Formats: sequence, structure tokens, C-alpha cells
Amino acid sequence: MIIEIEHLDGPYDKFNVSLHTAAGKDAFLTIRSCRMMNGKSGPFVSWPATKNEKTDKWWNHVISSKEFSAAVLAEVVKSAPPKGKPMAGDYDNGPPF
Repeated sequence: MIIEIEHLDGPYDKFNVSLHTAAGKDAFLTIRSCRMMNGKSGPFVSWPATKNEKTDKWWNHVISSKEFSAAVLAEVVKSAPPKGKPMAGDYDNGPPF
């Protein structure tokens, strides 16, 4: 299985995860709007979730094994754009001062 990470523009470290059976094949599963978070035990993958307004509880859309989350986190770190450099489409067209 090949894990592909697509980093998204914006103020948060959001990304999409696509899973492929082999290089060059179409993704058989894509998980959108994931985030990398820092917790007490270090960084982790925050999978998409929805908050139930009535109960004030969060409902996860994805539940994964520790091994899969660790593999995704490793790919996120490896493919992250360099700090301080703009991501694709993140250019300011204003004056250069």
C-alpha cells in the first residue's frame, strides 16, 4: 500500500491522505481534512470529526490503528513543505514591501 499526502493551503497543517495499491494506480481511499496536532506524547494525526451540537461530543469519521496513524504521520513529516516557504497557490500579489 502506498500512502500519498496532499498538503492543503491555509493557516492549519491540514492534509488529505490517499491510499493506492501500487505506484501510478488511482487511489482506492481518500481521507480529507486531516490535521497534524501536538499532544502531551508528541505529534499525532487528527482525523476528521464532527461535533454534535446537542451532546457537545465529537464523533470521529475515521478510526485507525496506531501503526497506520504512525505511517501516515511519518509521510506527513517527510512531505511537509519547508517552514517559511509558501505552498502552491499561496503567493501574495501585493507590493513587495
